Amino acid sequence: MEHAQNAFHPKICILSAAGGCGKTTLAVNLFRPFLENPLMLFMGPFPETMFSLRGMEAHFMRGSEVDDMVAQIVMYADRPVIADIRMNVVEAFLDGVKTCFTPKDVLFDLFVIPVTADPYSLHRGMWTADRLHEANVPWEKILFLPARVKEGAEKDALNTVRQEVRDHYAENTGPRILEKGFIEENPTFDSMYDVGICLADLSEVPGAPGRWSLCSQSEHVAEKPSRTFVRLAGEMAYLRPRMEHVFNEVMTYLPDSARV
Repeated sequence: MEHAQNAFHPKICILSAAGGCGKTTLAVNLFRPFLENPLMLFMGPFPETMFSLRGMEAHFMRGSEVDDMVAQIVMYADRPVIADIRMNVVEAFLDGVKTCFTPKDVLFDLFVIPVTADPYSLHRGMWTADRLHEANVPWEKILFLPARVKEGAEKDALNTVRQEVRDHYAENTGPRILEKGFIEENPTFDSMYDVGICLADLSEVPGAPGRWSLCSQSEHVAEKPSRTFVRLAGEMAYLRPRMEHVFNEVMTYLPDSARV
């Protein structure tokens, strides 16, 4: 990719009190493939076999152990960190960070809240943003990312999100809204989950050999790979550049300090 991967080690937290809005899709198919050797932090009841993540690549926290997360971020300060907070531990996580975050240090460079255009997702997304702000996170570090958008419906989805934010917040307050990139509603992602792989597993990442999961390695070298894997590999030519475009858009919202 064009971005200078080695120039910065962003710390990005993906969360929302709404379920089904695309948090894990963002974590493993938007950030993991395009960052250099990221540490994936999963907070909540995730299966530890998910996407064949293993070893030093991922750390799973069953509950809402904020102290454990803080320790991981400090320990791996020289690596990008992507935290995926499951819906059913978001409230406990937000309660815990009140004692960890200060106006000068909130540990993460950006908080990404995926939202769909339905009222439930937007309401729960704004609730999450409000609680983050109460925990000393400045508005400029909170980003709404319209997700699960049907192709061709981007303008309507963005207008809906904008209107809800305008109605809920005073002028010049509230989270920022990603206005150029969208994560589309794509059944390919569901197929990826069924076979235990993700976007990063379907292509070599430049400058980072060995990023294939065990599942992908065995499929890749098989004399006759499964039809599912062949189909997913074909979808890569369509999905990867679209995801990379959104990734680059999100990176523009990082503060300059994240690149030091």
